[in-house]
Formats: sequence, C-alpha cells, structure tokens
Amino acid sequence: MFIGNAHRYGMATLILSLSLLLGFAQERRVESVVIRGLRNISETAVTAALRLKPGEPFTEAALESDRRAIEGMGLFSAVRPSVEQTETGVRVAFDVVENPLIREVRFVGNTVLTPEQLLEVIRNKPGFVFNTNLAESDIRAIRDAYQRAGYIVLPEGYTAPDYETGVLTITLSELRVGQIKVEGNAKTRTHVILRELRTKPGDLFNITRWQRDINRLYNTGYFDQIIPEDSLAAPGVIDFTLRVKERPTGRLNVGFAIDSHRRLIGLAEIFETNFQGTGRTVGVNFQSTGGRNGNSIELLFTEPYLDRHRTTLSVSLYNKLVYRFTSNFFGGQIDPDLEERYDERRRGATLGLSRPLNDFVTASIGLRAEDVNTNRVATDQGGGFIRQDGSLASISLRGVYNNRDFDLDPAQGQYLALTLEPGITNVRTAEQQFIDAGVVKLGQSNFLRASIDYRFYYSPQGRRTQPDDRRQVFGIRAYYGTITGTVPFFEQFFIGGAETLRGYPEDRFWGKNAALLSFEFRQPIEKAFTAVFFVDIGHAWGGYPTVNDFTQSRSFKPEIGYGLGIRVRTPLGPLRIDYGIGRDGGRTHFSVGQVF
Repeated sequence: MFIGNAHRYGMATLILSLSLLLGFAQERRVESVVIRGLRNISETAVTAALRLKPGEPFTEAALESDRRAIEGMGLFSAVRPSVEQTETGVRVAFDVVENPLIREVRFVGNTVLTPEQLLEVIRNKPGFVFNTNLAESDIRAIRDAYQRAGYIVLPEGYTAPDYETGVLTITLSELRVGQIKVEGNAKTRTHVILRELRTKPGDLFNITRWQRDINRLYNTGYFDQIIPEDSLAAPGVIDFTLRVKERPTGRLNVGFAIDSHRRLIGLAEIFETNFQGTGRTVGVNFQSTGGRNGNSIELLFTEPYLDRHRTTLSVSLYNKLVYRFTSNFFGGQIDPDLEERYDERRRGATLGLSRPLNDFVTASIGLRAEDVNTNRVATDQGGGFIRQDGSLASISLRGVYNNRDFDLDPAQGQYLALTLEPGITNVRTAEQQFIDAGVVKLGQSNFLRASIDYRFYYSPQGRRTQPDDRRQVFGIRAYYGTITGTVPFFEQFFIGGAETLRGYPEDRFWGKNAALLSFEFRQPIEKAFTAVFFVDIGHAWGGYPTVNDFTQSRSFKPEIGYGLGIRVRTPLGPLRIDYGIGRDGGRTHFSVGQVF
C-alpha cells in the first residue's frame, strides 16, 4: 500500500518538475542584445533592425531572423550569433565583421561623364562602409545618368574595396559605333546617305544624335521609310544597318493648274531633288498664264555639300511674272483701256551660301539682283495703280535655329529665323501723279529690311520618330518685319491670303511693317488626312496709301481670320485646303505644304 502511494507520489513530482522546466524554457526572456566587432557603424543602427529586444521572449526563430536581418543590411562580411543563458534569462550577442570603409571611388573607362558627376548618382560613397546591397542600384543609376546624357554604358566591373586601401573600383564600357551599312538604296549613292549622319564609326553612340540623323535623312525627301537595325559586333561595339525605301524625287509635269489666285496656269516642269543620286537639285519651271506677258521661266540648282564644312550652294535664275491683285478688288469702275491685273515682271538671279554651325543652328548669306517692270492696272475711270519700274540689289544675312523633329510636318520643336537684308533700289519710272504727291521717289534709295520668324510646335504624344506617326499638334507662329529707308511698292511687306492671313485676298495689306500671329490645332483623322482649326491675326501698315476700297493703314490695326482646313498627305507634301473667314466673309485657299 505504501509502495503504491509512493509510486504515485514520485510520478506526480516528476510531472510537476517537467512542467516547471518547460515553463521556464518557454518563458526565457532576453536580458541584453549586444553587437560586437563594430568599428564604423553605430550599434543603434543595427539593433533597430532586430526583433529581439531586452525584456522580449527569446526564441531560436527570432535569433535566426535577426541574423538574416543583419546580413541583409549588406554592411557585414560575417555575422555569428551566440546565446548565453543566465538564471533569469538569456544574453544575445552578434559577432560581426564590417565591410571595408570606402576611402576612394575610382571610375575606369568613363569619358562622357566626369568622376564627380558619377559620384553624385551612386550611394556607395567615400566615408561610408561598403554596402553590397547598393551595388546593383549604383549600376542602374550610372546607366540612367548616361541615358539622360544620350549615351549607353555597359558596366563591366564593380570591385569591392579591400581593408588596406579602401578603394572601390567601378569599370565602365561606353558603347561605341562600329560599322554603318546601307541597304535598299538603288538610286541614292551610299556616301550621300552616310554624309548626312553625324554619327561616325568609332564615335561613342549617342541615342539623341542617332535619332536626329534618322530625321535628317527623312528631311532630305529621298526616302519613304528608314529602318535602322543594330547588332553587337564586339563587347562595347555596335554595328548599324540602315534599310531604306526610296521615294520618287523627280517630277515631270505638263498640264494645267489653278493657283491660289484662281488663275488657270499652263505649266511644264522638270524638277529633280536628287539628281543622279548625288543629292543635288536641278530644276526648270515654265508657266504660262496667257496674254502677251504671261510666261515665266525659272532655273534652279543646289549643291548640298560644297565643301567638307557642309556648305550648301543655291543658285536661281528667273524671268517670272509675280501676280499681286485683280483691279476689281479695289472697287470703283474699271477703265477698259487699262489692264485688269497688277503683275510684276521680275528678271534676276539669287545666290545663296549656308553652313550648319551645329545640329540646330545654320548661318547663311544671300545675294539678289533683280529688274522689275510693272503694268498699269485699272482702279477706276480716273487713273491707274501706283506703278513703278526699277532695279534692286541686296545682300541678306540669316541665322536659323531649328530643332523640329520633321521639317515638312513637325510635331514638336522650335524654329527661329533672324534675317537682316540691306539693299539699294533704283526707280526709273513711276506714275506722275504719285511723283507729284511725293509718294514715289525716282532714282536710287537705300533700305534695310529686318525680320524675325518664330514657330513653336507641341504634341501631347511627344516627338515623331517616323514621319507618319500620328500626332495631335498645337502650332504657333509669330512673325514681325520692318523696313527702314525708301523702297518701291513692290518691295514692301504683303499680308493676306493662303500663306499668311487666311480669310482675306492675297496680299490684301501692304506696308513697311508687318506682323502676324497664327495658331493651329492639327488633329489626325486617318493616316493620310489631318483636320486643322486655325486662327490668324495680322496686318501690314505704314507703306503706300489706300487705293479706292483697298484701304491701308498708317498704324497697326490687326485683322483676324479663322476657319477650318484639311491636309492630305501626297508624295509632294501635304496638300492644303483651308476655308478662312475674315472681316468681309469667307474664302477658300488651296496650296501645298503646311502654312508653317
């Protein structure tokens, strides 16, 4: 009996002891947590990342989690945890080996960005302990910095510093251009294509410059499509192949047309903008509008690469009729003995030289010599229009800034042209009534013409990379010109019509000053069709006086025209049809190419 009771008592004691031991084990609490081996890193920064805190329950899982957390900081090459049991709990220690302290960062292979620029974008910097976690982000940051500068870099090495020198070495391989080949060009000579490229074999590859090269090739008008293909030829070297689809660049036209002044024109034209694949322009343009003085002829020649500086030579010889007005525009009765149209017969030549100063800026100089004869147009029963005949010679200096994506139909970019043209005129004959009134001065006179032409384009979809990319486009043009000195009537500024102030007759306003502000919104409808809403505000003033109902002003009095239009893409450029509403009603304008 006693033995049975003793046995039951012993078992109960054993169970109680095991329960107490298990309870003690489960309730072990952390007395302290220390980090041993720190030299440059604060202990607070490490312990802040730990789960084990003084007073918290201790578990092996928490200990392992903290070990991984310390390793995950990327600041240590070794982490060894240890646990010391005490009567009241446990003491936790982590013995660590810090990564080297960075004393210097050396970049190898960089030429585009300076060490100082690269040091700004990376996070492993001198004075800090090397962090392995930052290596990948540093490489990405370097690539991004190069990309913002327009270049591509291939990081080849990211060598951690050692404990003695503390030098972090980052080795870079900047991408260079290998060979550039052209395929698909049956007419255009390969060297004519390659000379348009600012990207040359051996150069560092610049993404922005390469896209401008492609745009420049499109702007020549020789190609419908250009597809660049690339391949990695060797480490750090990229080869390119340009697959081109040529477009017709020659025109042979014989027929009839209606010009912007609604005249029937007979024409014969031979025009080639890529003569024998050399990029030269050769053209002959003959037009006849009927009548004894209705024929015009113009000869054109352009050499786009006169020398190694890419100087362009342009020459034009002409004997052409420039139409201005029909007499019934002026109001009043028509004298049947006088002509209905006011025309200018211009015989002369122009010569121009232009040279690009960089990818965006071009400087040019031009010479012009003309002899001008006008007809006596009827305005009423009492007399004729302001008629002057004479000659002129001028020299023009011009600077152009142009960063538009595509010149013929821009979606984004800016264009700014500044022109200064001094000249001399010699008026031989004029209507006596205007000489007596002091309006016309016979003999020689000097003049100076100055103008500024600014155009801005914006698309919410960004720049075009191909000419047929569909884009909504907002366009603004601001123009101002002024003339000092004395000029004949035919050398004034003229505003009005399809190219300036839509909704008004051609050359409706004239003067020694001109201002124009135009707004356009272009909405693509289909691949070949674009709808346009436009507003034009402009005027010319301060010149020769009013003729009957064709009123002119001595001061700036802006006129407004607005309306809708459509652009149809053709091989010759956008065909333009605009319906403009002006002060006196609506008017339809036909032309080729964008207004601006």
